[in-house]
Amino acid sequence: MKALFQRNWYTEVRRNDNGLLQAKTSYVDTNREAVAQLMVDINTFIIREALWEEQRSSFPIKARILQVTPLLGSEAYFSSARVLKDAAVFLEDPLAVALFAETVKGIIQSETFLLDERGFASEDEYERAWMNSYSGSCRYFSHLNRVTKTWFAHVGESKRAGNLFVRFKTQSLFYLEENKYLLTGNLSDSFHEVNIRMKLNEAVVEKADGVLLRAPDLVCRESASFLSNLQGITLKGISKKKLADILGKGQGCVHVIDLVNDCAQILDY
Repeated sequence: MKALFQRNWYTEVRRNDNGLLQAKTSYVDTNREAVAQLMVDINTFIIREALWEEQRSSFPIKARILQVTPLLGSEAYFSSARVLKDAAVFLEDPLAVALFAETVKGIIQSETFLLDERGFASEDEYERAWMNSYSGSCRYFSHLNRVTKTWFAHVGESKRAGNLFVRFKTQSLFYLEENKYLLTGNLSDSFHEVNIRMKLNEAVVEKADGVLLRAPDLVCRESASFLSNLQGITLKGISKKKLADILGKGQGCVHVIDLVNDCAQILDY
């Protein structure tokens, strides 16, 4: 087995003393190195500063740090998709969408520890708000009648100071033998741990499996079974929407879907 390509992501969200959250995603792959950073209001999640740093690239560009003005004044939340595309156009770099999106995801996850700042009266109110808003959105929220553990029983508590959320992701491509490859993906963050692997013949999936080693509830782990649906699928060039359909959509796990999509992008490189 010979390693061919690897990508690594690290997302961190920290509470500052000045009423802001500092969130960033650092990215390193075999060819590139970049950082997306956001400073957001701790109460409103409005973006006050957005920086893009490019340290290394296989393309003939110099290292640079830019203020991403299209993001300023927008909310770093679920409504960010359109403005993130504007940032990619501004930077002339599609990777910016992925890195700033990961940073926004980290901010959303950190809300668990910002109940007072975000206007929630209690842990119960926060959980009810998510149940009402995101019912059917993933395995957990599609099977609330089977869930045996509350969100905060999984997380531990609703108070954190300093560091609020971290996430590590890695995807790797290996050459096995003629036309045979192995794609692996790993995710570990403050709330989840996911591992997947796919054996390929050229770009066609011969076998796929995985496991959720850590998740909010046992019901989440059932979503790993959808990985077998990838057998026979041509992975190169596939859209994330198509992958979501294959991997169960609201019956599956958004983290598994994201991780498979991250792995598939390697084939486009």
